[in-house]
Amino acid sequence: MHRVDDAEVFCHVVEQGSFSKAGRVLRVSTAVVSARIAKLEERLGIRLLNRTTRSVSPTEAGVVYYQTCRELREKMRETLLQLEEMQNSPQGVIRISTPDLLGQKVIAPILGRFRKAYPSVDVRLHRSDRVVNLIEENFDLAIRHGYPKTSSLVMRPLAQDRWVIAASPDYLQSAGRPQVPADLKEHDCLLLRFPGSMQFQWQVHLPEGNQMLRLSGGLEASVSSSLEGWACDGLGFIQHSVWSLYDRLEQGQLTPVLEQYAPPNLRINAFMPERAHRPAKIGLLLDFIEAEMSEHPALKHIH
Repeated sequence: MHRVDDAEVFCHVVEQGSFSKAGRVLRVSTAVVSARIAKLEERLGIRLLNRTTRSVSPTEAGVVYYQTCRELREKMRETLLQLEEMQNSPQGVIRISTPDLLGQKVIAPILGRFRKAYPSVDVRLHRSDRVVNLIEENFDLAIRHGYPKTSSLVMRPLAQDRWVIAASPDYLQSAGRPQVPADLKEHDCLLLRFPGSMQFQWQVHLPEGNQMLRLSGGLEASVSSSLEGWACDGLGFIQHSVWSLYDRLEQGQLTPVLEQYAPPNLRINAFMPERAHRPAKIGLLLDFIEAEMSEHPALKHIH
């Protein structure tokens, strides 16, 4: 490896907080990562990382070095993107993050059709209900339900959205149908929970406006596909987007309740880091996704 590579290895170690995690991202061994960092520190004549048995963190000098390396890396990325735009056809890699069920049922099939239409563009799909950090985790864009918590991202609307509360017919027959949102506190609610998750609080729309309803249940998961399976098995209520549940609703495996309390004016949006230059392939992909979603069968459940 040359010096630029050593700086890249250092950036990954800082961002991942671990030699082993950085190695997995770079597809090299932990020993290689450790040796490169040691040589880098020796060459610079200063310690860049504090090491413990569980993690590593940058020293004061390491923070300064990391900031510079990150700026240089971003400049190089922008330069490569501009060179890419000089090509006659879109090419390269697009890294995209989506929620679990939305990615599985809606976005992944669209990406497959996009790849057939533009075989020179490689697509890397990451499905997670966790909200990723686009810059630190090196994603080109994310597709999410709702709106960002930070203004540092560029947003593009893709489609209208509607969230429903639903359960299987068997569950409703045995446990009864709630009449008002507060009745859900007496039912089994299937909860999405991970660090930073708010979906053990479900949003409902009341005459006084949107409110968060704090709920509990005996089944929790970090991915929404698990909740969907439990709901179809008659184990409780799920709250999710019709884009993620449309097939279950159409097949009668799930029945919506409390529809008059659904929050209004929801959207599915794409989010991108602010950059001086964005490759045309990103806009091309978003145009493709928006066109495909405009004819999707999930739209019949939005009213």
